[in-house]
Order: sequence, then C-alpha cells, then structure tokens
Amino acid sequence: MQTTTISILFITICVIFIYMSGCIDDKRAQEPNLEESSEKINISTEEKGSSYITTRDGIPLRYVIYGHGSPVVFVLGYGMTIDEWPHQMISNLARNHTVIVYNHRGISGVNNPEVPFTIPQGAMDLHDVITQFAASGELCRYSNDGLNSDKSVVLEMGNCSDLPVDIVGYSMGGMVALEYAKTYPDSVKHLVLISTDCGGTEKVPAKDWVIEEMSRTYNTPKENLERAGRILLTEEFRTSNPDPYTWFVDYGEVADPGAVQEQYESFISWKGVYADLPTIRNKTLVITGDQDIVIPPENGVIIADAIPNATLIIRQGQGHGMIFVEPVEIAGIIGEFLNN
Repeated sequence: MQTTTISILFITICVIFIYMSGCIDDKRAQEPNLEESSEKINISTEEKGSSYITTRDGIPLRYVIYGHGSPVVFVLGYGMTIDEWPHQMISNLARNHTVIVYNHRGISGVNNPEVPFTIPQGAMDLHDVITQFAASGELCRYSNDGLNSDKSVVLEMGNCSDLPVDIVGYSMGGMVALEYAKTYPDSVKHLVLISTDCGGTEKVPAKDWVIEEMSRTYNTPKENLERAGRILLTEEFRTSNPDPYTWFVDYGEVADPGAVQEQYESFISWKGVYADLPTIRNKTLVITGDQDIVIPPENGVIIADAIPNATLIIRQGQGHGMIFVEPVEIAGIIGEFLNN
C-alpha cells in the first residue's frame, strides 16, 4: 500500500512538471547510443548552443553558468530541467555569485541502462560536475550575456575560489544535496535545502487527500495546470492570480519521460539519510513553506533539528512551489545566508 501511494504521488508530480514545461512529448525517441553526439540529445534547436559536462560513465549533462563571484551549484527537483529554474531567482543570485545549473542524468535523452538515476548516483554525478569544473577553472567563470546565453568567459580570480562550493537543492535536489554532503563533506561550504525531506521511514509523507487529488486523471493541459496549482501553490495565491498560465513562466527543454521514471524509482529505493544528519557539519539553511502539502514542513524541522549547524526558515503562506511564487525573496534569503 505504501509503495502504491508513493507511486501515485510522484508519477503525478512528473505530469505536473512536464505540463509546466509547456507540453507532453508523446513521441519519445529511441534510446540513443552513449557515444552519439549532442545533436541527438532531446533539446530544441535554440538550446543546441548549450554546454555539456560528461559523467564518469559517459553521460552528457547539460549545464549553464551565470554571473560572477563565489560558486553556487543548483540541484534540480523531480522531473525538472534547468530551463525551469525561476529566472528572477537565478538572476538575482548571479549578481554576486557564479551560479551553475545542470540537468540530472538522462533528462536530455541520453542514458546508461547499467547506471540508472538514484539519489546516491545523483550525488556522484554532482561530484563529477563540481570536481570537473574545479579542475578546469569553470567554477570561476561567468556568462557575459545575461541569462540568454550559455557562453562563458573567464572571470578574474579576485573573489572566486573553486572549492569548497555552496550547494542549493530544491525538493528532490535537496535529497541529492544531503546525500552529497554526507559523502563529500569537504567540498561543501554552505548547504541550502528547499522544500525537501531526509527520506526513509523518518520522513513525514503527504496526507491521503493530497495523494487522492494527485491521482485523478485530467484530459487537457489547462486542467493539469490547474491541478499543478492546487498541489504546488496556495489557495490565496491562486485567488490573487486567477490565470493559471501566469503561474509558471519559465520553461524550455522537456524532461525525457524515461529519465523521470528513473527519478520516481529512486524515491522508492532511497533509504534516506536521517541517521547521518548529525554528521553533517556544513553550515546549512533549511527553507520550507508552512503550507507545503507535497513535502510537509515537519520534514524541514526534522532536518534542521538533526543537523548541528542548521538554520530553519519557515515561509508563512507558502507551499511546495514557493520558488515560483517569491523567487526574488528566496534569492535574497539564500544570498544573505551565503554571504554570511
């Protein structure tokens, strides 16, 4: 029963985020060979100028670097692509930081059947990203064309150092970040966890009525978008902003459905890190919304109470999608924490 419940919950979140991307791609391409060029990767024409970094098993991960300053790596939530990070949140942080965003393995259509996505594997991929950027000096680069260019130029080294780095994880990305901090503590300076949980039996699950709402079938994009709003956004926000097409304004590449399925399976198999939380000594900021019905705010309390050097911020009147509702405010909170 518990496995079935989790299945409904996360499969539906997958549908929500794919609709947020603009459409559902029903024509999934055949699985590409790992040695095929980036021309075969599942991205649109205008996104083909993107840069890629390769994992130890040969998977290309699309990434973009923005801004200048000390490096901050953002770790995506479930079913998302890098185009869905709120523009205003990233651009505000990029004023004082080198912001790196990257896709999880398989999201752009290239996968390794022998190495599927799991939460621990996501942490290993994050380690590949950070160490390769550090070795190449990419952590001290910045985009010279704002948020509209993937091209980067070298930044003078004044206020930028490669390691350790700051890590920001949202939702599932917070779980990957926790796994990373447990495994590679020396490469983490600050840890920011947004709307996430520690996994395992210690986490507080969503309520039955939420799962029931997420299990319903809708026929049109607008209906699914409205359901996304009911799950991710608060009633007050939706009442004040009645047009659902204004709720999620950043989109682009659509996540490969097979990769999202692997992410779902990672939730089923992840044992969590609750027992390891007291060993995380990095400065940690935990942000949660008091009206989050997907990952209830009690989960943030559990994490913050267990990590010795953690600060908890509970945003009043915010749900699981608070980064889409108040991106500038969230960026300000993160920036202040990182600068201190």
